[in-house]
Amino acid sequence: MNNTNEIFDTWAKSQKEFLAATLKSQEEFRSYWQESMRTMQDSLLGASPWLASPQNKDVLQRFNSWLSIMMKSYEVFAEDAIKIQNAWANALEHQMEFSRELAKSFPSLFKQP
Repeated sequence: MNNTNEIFDTWAKSQKEFLAATLKSQEEFRSYWQESMRTMQDSLLGASPWLASPQNKDVLQRFNSWLSIMMKSYEVFAEDAIKIQNAWANALEHQMEFSRELAKSFPSLFKQP
């Protein structure tokens, strides 16, 4: 029985570590992506010689508007993805605990009366 507990504990630990690493990488990617998009936006807006033409200025304003919308949409998506991952981690943790308890009682099901 102790061997069964060790197997479940090892499995549970690896699953928790995987989920924690996934959440961390998702959050890091989100922050790096947002920062790089802001930097790109700032560098495009700072291209003053290019903005001398009214057509170029209009195109840049439209692009800037589109990029802002995309960044906000991504932020909402990423926040929801993190919520889903947290819910998945919680559900998996409950399932692992249930499986561990089931494994503890499994040998007693086959005992001879």
